[in-house]
Amino acid sequence: MLGEHETGEVIKTYCTQHNLKHVVYPLPKGAKLHWVGIQPSNGCKVLLYFHGGGYNIAINPGHLSFSLKCAANAKASLALLEYTLAPAEHYPTQLQQAIEALRRVLTITPPSRITIGGDSAGGHLSTGLLSHLMHPATDIEPITLSEKLAGICLICPFLSFDFEKKSYVYNAGRDYLQLAHVEEFNGNFKSEGFSDADAIKDPALSPLDAPKGWWRSAPVERILLTAGVWEVFLDDIVAFSGRLKEEAEPGTKVDFVVGAKEVHAACIVDTAIGLEEGDSAKAILAWVSNDNQNF
Repeated sequence: MLGEHETGEVIKTYCTQHNLKHVVYPLPKGAKLHWVGIQPSNGCKVLLYFHGGGYNIAINPGHLSFSLKCAANAKASLALLEYTLAPAEHYPTQLQQAIEALRRVLTITPPSRITIGGDSAGGHLSTGLLSHLMHPATDIEPITLSEKLAGICLICPFLSFDFEKKSYVYNAGRDYLQLAHVEEFNGNFKSEGFSDADAIKDPALSPLDAPKGWWRSAPVERILLTAGVWEVFLDDIVAFSGRLKEEAEPGTKVDFVVGAKEVHAACIVDTAIGLEEGDSAKAILAWVSNDNQNF
């Protein structure tokens, strides 16, 4: 199931086909930041997006189409991180690259103008970045924010290396994503020699299993968490939404939406194949528009 294309190639082709401006900036650690569509200016709103694919698969046109919709609704410039795919690189390389992407965006605009988003592995990466902002890893340079980030949107994120959750079983017949895929992708992604038990002890790797109180005083105004009722990550996402509401609120407003009749990352899949927007997509697009009437 590994991808055949590099993220940069997919973005370049998409922008050519849709006549979109595309500017690429190299980042430390071998990453690249792709500005797609409306280019940034000082003080502008920015959506920094991390694509999914289990850290093993490149971005696809569905990611581009949906993230562009989100950026348009937010009236923001879109920045896409091209992180190094596993198994060419392992954790924490991708987290270091996400940190460098945010550091670069912060040279353009303040935290209160930045929304971070990501689906699946990209949601995991967004959560790992939030963890680093709050509890900097000793071997990675910290980022000191002058104010809270505007928001973080976690679309069907991977959240735990504990694979015993019941939704892996009761949704196995409905979701295209299967436990075998999750274990394969994460085996390629996690640090060499790391067991699942080791990964569970690292909050940036296994956010749901972080120590109690880990998510208190989160440096972000709003968090939106989404899941599909038919997806295998459902139990983990429900549990994490409860932790965020308990620990991050009231300083951070936490919203949680479960899409009816939706599989994993349905907003990306539906966009890619041209289906109507489901519950999650509608909620995300309203949320990035600062329309809180739906919540």
